Amino acid sequence: MRAVDVQFVIKATGAQTISLKEKNFAGIGTDSRADLKGQLFIALKGEAFDAHKFLEMAVQKGAAALLVHEENEQVAKLKGQVTILKVPDTLIALQRMGTAARRESNAKVLGITGSNGKTTTKEFAAALIDTVKDVHYNKGSFNNHWGVPFTLLQLPAIKDVAIIEMGMNHAGELTELVKIAEPDVVVCTMVGRAHMEFFGTIEKVAEAKEEIYNAAKPEALRIYNLDNPQTHNMYVKAMEKYPKDRLLTFSAEDPRADIHLTIHSMSMRELVVKGRIKGKDGQAAVQVFGAQNLTNLMAAAALAYAAGLTPEQIWKGLPACKTNWGRNQLVHLKSGAQMIFDAYNANPDSMKALIDNMKLLTVPGRKVGVFGQMREMGPASPDLHEELGFWVARAGFDRVYFIGDDAMSFHAGLMKADYENPSMIEKDYTEQMGKDLAQYLKDGDIAVLKASRGTKLERFVFPCEPLDFSEKT
Repeated sequence: MRAVDVQFVIKATGAQTISLKEKNFAGIGTDSRADLKGQLFIALKGEAFDAHKFLEMAVQKGAAALLVHEENEQVAKLKGQVTILKVPDTLIALQRMGTAARRESNAKVLGITGSNGKTTTKEFAAALIDTVKDVHYNKGSFNNHWGVPFTLLQLPAIKDVAIIEMGMNHAGELTELVKIAEPDVVVCTMVGRAHMEFFGTIEKVAEAKEEIYNAAKPEALRIYNLDNPQTHNMYVKAMEKYPKDRLLTFSAEDPRADIHLTIHSMSMRELVVKGRIKGKDGQAAVQVFGAQNLTNLMAAAALAYAAGLTPEQIWKGLPACKTNWGRNQLVHLKSGAQMIFDAYNANPDSMKALIDNMKLLTVPGRKVGVFGQMREMGPASPDLHEELGFWVARAGFDRVYFIGDDAMSFHAGLMKADYENPSMIEKDYTEQMGKDLAQYLKDGDIAVLKASRGTKLERFVFPCEPLDFSEKT
């Protein structure tokens, strides 16, 4: 976290001074349980917490200053001991400081959203661009109304490129995030059936995702995926609103796109892509699994071009792209079997993509599917999990596991497709399920694990004795 001073905070937020002791702060913190030595503690208030209750604890942890939006007994007690600044809303203050830090930096800011692939695209783009330029990006999934400003507050004044992932689960959220980050380049990787609980229809999801384009400044460079129906429709509308030189496209299907890549070959260890990047033909082997990563690689290549890399530099840098923990991660087991652990996020479209990959994959042993609840599906959740069960039954798995609230619907989908191989389907994970999988997997087998993060499918991995399964994000 970058150091800040009182004047930066006051200028960015209009804060009033209640108490002034220290003027310079080592950084910014919001967790009263963490080491806050020399930091400005921002007392955020959420639906389930209010940091104003923990101001004394923050000072005990070393906080040199407090940013609050209400004066309580703790504020009165701490007055004179530390610097205390007051604003109307601490979250808005955090966001304004993020914007101020963004404006102080010379970095070109790239904004990314999408129903699927936004985090992987961010990681790919960061690795690719970093082969040539100095890159800053948000780690993990710090992509919401507080994660984005925090990422911007970590942005150094001198940096070539900043990559900002932007997530959303309600209309208007992306507009707010774009206003905070003020990106120079924006892309929506694709629109799918994520967050159906909040939107109801894919058309509503598309409207919310299109905010990243509509809210961006007119001169921003807009990147479009021509293969996804919803983002293709966004591009058609954009052609009537913006100059052609402010639009960039990628596609596996349309060779006229600025970035056109296709899959030359695919194995569990790598994806070999070939095609054309802004007129330059090439081929690259990338150590990632799954045909769905073709979209992420094309989006990353487009972002790299927008960041100033030449087509030659992009082709040379593509092999630097790798997947992170929980995202199509290849895990080797002591038994000789292997796992594809893709349990950081899930929705019907990403599930279908992974299942289609497994159909195409040839392995010496057996194929095992371990699946879990897709969250935020709303009233359609039972039907979508029955659909998932049907897909799984048709994918050629020798054994299937499932955990989650819609276990019965998943089972109904299996039965609908006349699945006859062994399966274990439960609402909650049991140790017996993990032991059963560990005993079943032998040398040459492959197991694929896919669910929303809250399902914690990694519980299936540990009984199988992974050789390397450390979480790195």
